[in-house]
Amino acid sequence: MKVLFIYPSIDCPVGFNHGLAAMSGILKAEGHETSLIHVNEGLAPIPTLEDVRAMVEEYEPGVIGFSAMTQQYGWSSEIARGLREHGVEVPIVVGGVHCTMVPDEVAADPWWDLMFVGEADYSFLEYVTRLENGGDLTTVPGTRKTSEELTFHNAVGAYPDLKAMPEKDYDLFDIEKILTVKNGWISVLTSRGCPFKCTYCFNKEIVDLYQDEGGSKSRKEYLRRYDIDRILKEIVSIRERYPDLLKTVIFDDDLFTLDKAFVLEFCAAWKAAGLTLPYVVNAHVQVFDDEIAFALKDSGCLIAKFGLESGSDRVRKEVLWRFMKNDKIVDSFESAQRYDLHTSAFVMIGLPTETREEVEETLDICATIKMGRFRWALFYPFPGTAGYTISKDMGLIDFEKAESMGNYFDASCLRFDDAHNLYLEKLAVFCHWYVNARSDWKSREIYADLVEKLEAMDREEFRARLPELKKKDRELSDDLMEKDIVHYSQRFSHVMGVRSDFVKWEREQLAEGKILRPTTYTLD
Repeated sequence: MKVLFIYPSIDCPVGFNHGLAAMSGILKAEGHETSLIHVNEGLAPIPTLEDVRAMVEEYEPGVIGFSAMTQQYGWSSEIARGLREHGVEVPIVVGGVHCTMVPDEVAADPWWDLMFVGEADYSFLEYVTRLENGGDLTTVPGTRKTSEELTFHNAVGAYPDLKAMPEKDYDLFDIEKILTVKNGWISVLTSRGCPFKCTYCFNKEIVDLYQDEGGSKSRKEYLRRYDIDRILKEIVSIRERYPDLLKTVIFDDDLFTLDKAFVLEFCAAWKAAGLTLPYVVNAHVQVFDDEIAFALKDSGCLIAKFGLESGSDRVRKEVLWRFMKNDKIVDSFESAQRYDLHTSAFVMIGLPTETREEVEETLDICATIKMGRFRWALFYPFPGTAGYTISKDMGLIDFEKAESMGNYFDASCLRFDDAHNLYLEKLAVFCHWYVNARSDWKSREIYADLVEKLEAMDREEFRARLPELKKKDRELSDDLMEKDIVHYSQRFSHVMGVRSDFVKWEREQLAEGKILRPTTYTLD
């Protein structure tokens, strides 16, 4: 059967959907055919309903499957409804995180034949197989539908066994274009799952779902890993097909370093395979030390990324449910920096109950650590998460604004007082200025003066002068780099501050055509 996937990621960085790649690989292994409409303005203009209809008519699928996150669900619903109204009769189904988090809402939307919850790799295969063979479509595991004519709620099965899965179908995506747009970076997964219960994430709710419906008996079962040999084989295959485009591998696992034994084994295997590509990992401050830092650096790791989120101990404990101390955060970054790993931090501002002073604690810890880069985001209460419940119970959510937002970088959908809202609006654009102003670098006074002037602007003046301020930001950064004055420069993304000395080093490496291969270090 022909299966057409539709994956919207509008107003988001160009990315790769591992779930769809895995699902397509499973379908193809069973003799089915797949195709994808990847909706992202960084790859092609956003298609209209007429465009999508034309693509559907040309491909003639037996089923259309949408994969949607919360902020993409509105577009997905609009297209699905439009296809229905224009006479598309093949089944239209939907899956993705949003479905798992608010299943009752999605199951009741009339344009879906049914929806999938949880990890739908094999339940979708079973659905397609039954559809092709005329089987019962109302009893497929992990599916739901609510209407006057038909209602069913099928429990999820067990977690898919990653080690038994067929190879992912990377060719479902335009890898060549994605690599080109992302300057040679590609995302790879070594695992699925996370045992932590952070309120802004969906992992806790997925574990609860599987335990409630009998798909799992233990929270530990959620974190699963692919075989290391398989991971390396994937990367080698991509490198062989795109040798001039593939430059850096980013392992997008939530917690690459959580299992120290795995990290050491992986690093040894990477070296033994002769891979000279630089790679990037997500690390956790609770499981990171000199031995891990050495192994990563020695095998070719370029960047270790940490979820710092907030510099306030109260906010981390009471709002985010992240139980770690600032001392441990600093120690982990120092271990990474001791072995010359470029470090990265994710920080979050605009959290429920967070005061201005607590935001400043986050800015202060960034200025203290001096990580290689940091990416900031404004808290977004994803429906179904504990963070959503906290925000909703406090009456903080502007629901109309939340539904209209395409990302969680440019604005907050929480209701704070006017002064705090304006403060967050300024931080959303110039967070790196505030961190520079709190550092002990030579550039500190320059940015402190800029922040003082920024703080004096009311909303009208700030918005009117924003283009001018953004231009000044880049001109100032370029001038400071010419003078070798260290500062955080806004690079690679409008919500990322990168140390200027790293920007210069990377430019030199690229200009000389060098692979970004780290020096080998000796562990004391």
